[in-house]
Formats: sequence, C-alpha cells, structure tokens
Amino acid sequence: MAPPMLYGDLLEAVRWCIPSALTMGALLSGLSAVRCASELDFHSAIVCIMLAAVFDGLDGHVARFLGACSQIGFELDSLCDLANFGVTPALVVYFWARALPTHECHLAQCDRENSWLWAACCIYAACCAFRLARFNVAGHAAEMDRQHLEANGQRPPVKKAVLHNFRQRKMYFRGVPAPVAAAYALTPLMLHFCTGAAQGSGEPVGPWALRRRGAAGSLLLTAALMVSPLPTFSSKMLKTSRDDTHLRSRHFWSLTVKVTVGLFFSGLFWQRPFAVILGCNLLHLASIPVSVAVYCSVVSDRSD
Repeated sequence: MAPPMLYGDLLEAVRWCIPSALTMGALLSGLSAVRCASELDFHSAIVCIMLAAVFDGLDGHVARFLGACSQIGFELDSLCDLANFGVTPALVVYFWARALPTHECHLAQCDRENSWLWAACCIYAACCAFRLARFNVAGHAAEMDRQHLEANGQRPPVKKAVLHNFRQRKMYFRGVPAPVAAAYALTPLMLHFCTGAAQGSGEPVGPWALRRRGAAGSLLLTAALMVSPLPTFSSKMLKTSRDDTHLRSRHFWSLTVKVTVGLFFSGLFWQRPFAVILGCNLLHLASIPVSVAVYCSVVSDRSD
C-alpha cells in the first residue's frame, strides 16, 4: 500500500493540472475546428470553436476555485487564446468563403475577392495577437489580483466594489475580448446556417446573407474593435475579492440564479445554437456604447 503522503502529493498534482488540462482542451477544440473546416464541415467547426470558448471560460474560474492559479497557466491561456480565437476563426471563415459557389462572379473576380479576404484574415489574426499582448502587459496577475478590501478586512458592498474596480483597478476590457471577437468573426457563417442555406445548395440566401466581401468586412470590423481602446463591460467588475469566481456562490439565491440561467441558456443553445450566439453578439454589440457612457460617467464622478 502506498503511503498517505503519496496520495496527498498525487492529489496536489492533479489540482494544479486541472486548469491547464481545460486550457489544452480548448486548444484541441480549436485545432479540431480547423480540420472540420478543411473538410467543409463548417457546422462542426463552429461548434468546436464555441466549445473552445467554454473551456477558456472555465479554466480561470476552476483555477481560482481550486486555488491553483499559476504564472504558467496565465501564459498558457494567452497563447491558446491566440490560436483558438485569433488564428482558427480566420481560417474557418476563409475555408468557408472559398467553398462558396462561384457562378455569380468571374474567376478573376473570385480570386481577387479571396485575396482580399485572406488579407482581412491576416489582419484579424494580427490584431488578436496585439490585443492579447496588450492584455498581458496591462492586466498581469499582480495587478489583476490586487486586493481592495475595507480597512477592517471585510468585503466591500458590491456597488462600491464595482465602482472601485471600474475606476482604479480598471477591471473592464479595452476593446472586444478575443472569445467574443471569434463569435463576431463567425457571424457570416452563422447567418448562412440560420437562413437555411445548409439545407439547400450551399448558397447563402436571405437579406442577411454575407459572401466573401461581407466576410472580409466582418473580420476587419472585428479586428478594429479588438484593438480599440473602448471600455467594454466585464464580469470582473463584480469581484469583491481576488478569489471570487462564478463557480463559488456566497448566497443560496445567487447559486439558484446561476443554475437557472445556465440551464435556460443551455436548453436554448441545444435547440438553436447559432441563433443564440447571434443574439448574444447583438446584445454585446449594443452594450458597447452603454459601457462607454457608463465609463465616462464614472470617470466624471471621480474627477468632481
């Protein structure tokens, strides 16, 4: 029989490995998306990217929940984000556009549009890399996890914590975060499926159908939003402690709300995944001017 100390060491190793395993799961999902797209299975490619986003959203929360945050996990997450949400969506969009029917344009025009689309894909990936590098510099662990408890060591009220995070800790995103940008970039494909093109000849149909030019424009707009200095909302604003995570609830009612909302959206996503993602894209896009207005108001109150 192995000594108890060996079991303790094994459990400790597993505790530290779980967050990185989730990060690696996200990377493998992103690579699988590229393979699916190369085989013209774009429906599965989008699902793989969304699965990568789920893993990416879980790894940090699991690390904080288990007390297993590490510098290598921080860097690994950033590198995988570039692959999953910078390179993979661009390749999937490019493969999809190349597979579109060409009977509506001359061969030379299609080649020219594909070249412009590839340039947009490269710009998108480069902007994602710049955004992640900027995030790493501005939001390093020492700065992100700075405690801001009251002088008596108690948690501050949520309203006060949100204002403090917005003003001093800068716990908001500058520009659109990489996972959201990936959902933005995949909008032409999801519109393609939502309009029923997948059941027909493969041709995008309907007033919202986007072809090569529309896909290139969507990538360029998303790239600009990623590197823009616009403040956008983040759930980090709600943190009242460095160890806060959505996996841990301080009250039973908050746990109930989280479970209910999670089950509701899971059911919707299971039935109409692309419609749900498109709806979330619209909500997030509409929140950008609101977040800018709130930020300007908070900064103005601070200066008064």
